[in-house]
Amino acid sequence: MHWALLFLAVFLITGPAHAEPIPYSPETATELGPEEQRLQAERHLQREPPDVVEARRWLESAADSGSVEAMGEVGWLYEQGLGVEPDAGKALEYYREAYEAGENEYGLRIGWMYVQGIGVEPDRGAAETWFQRVIEERDDSAARLALASLLVSDAMAGVRPERGSEARDLLVQALEDGETDAALYLAQMYMEGVGNLPADPESAVHYARIGAEAGHPDMQAWLASLHARGEFVSQDLVEAHKWASLAASGGNQPGEQMRQQIAAELSDAELNEARRRAFEWLSDR
Repeated sequence: MHWALLFLAVFLITGPAHAEPIPYSPETATELGPEEQRLQAERHLQREPPDVVEARRWLESAADSGSVEAMGEVGWLYEQGLGVEPDAGKALEYYREAYEAGENEYGLRIGWMYVQGIGVEPDRGAAETWFQRVIEERDDSAARLALASLLVSDAMAGVRPERGSEARDLLVQALEDGETDAALYLAQMYMEGVGNLPADPESAVHYARIGAEAGHPDMQAWLASLHARGEFVSQDLVEAHKWASLAASGGNQPGEQMRQQIAAELSDAELNEARRRAFEWLSDR
């Protein structure tokens, strides 16, 4: 997300700034365009140690001059209290401006601030309103995924169980639009049954496979477990080892444990075949 890029730059930039940063002043700012002002902010962040206060001044000026990226970045500064006292009101103001300027992600950021109560009172209604707004105004499937996650939570808690099917419809659309994280929610919903959505193991496995093929370690580990037990799929220890190995390579600890356990039950030929399948999957990505 753009709102995080500024701070990734602070920690990941390895070389020195190309030019000495200019101290902020309103007079100097009037002589520079919005992106040049943003560049001055970045140069202050490239200092050792980073001068977040000066960077914030330049970013505010750049945002006021129309830089959409600066709007999101200075909003993050106010949200996190970096170089300034935390001020959720100002963060929301800058995020709204960035959203209105066309950056959908900041509408989502506002929604998550209300969900998590970051500097504001938690307000699920306000969060849903923002996610729905981004969906309706921008046809954004990241917003569909965000809204669906709230609906799933409600349905699983027994609050408004009818929201289960509404969440499913949002997730299916999000998945069709390329939001592969939606497969994780769909697999879980169909495996357990959520709200008014009945359990459907066949559909659960279908979406688990989509998630695994998309590279999600949790879904890879789950698919490995299903193949190891022969639950809802054919028992296949070679295929189970393949998926467990891939899950483990993605940092999934249960996947690593399964990989070791399954390996002990395979012949050398079967183990080589499992490794070949995992390598083939990696090569095709």
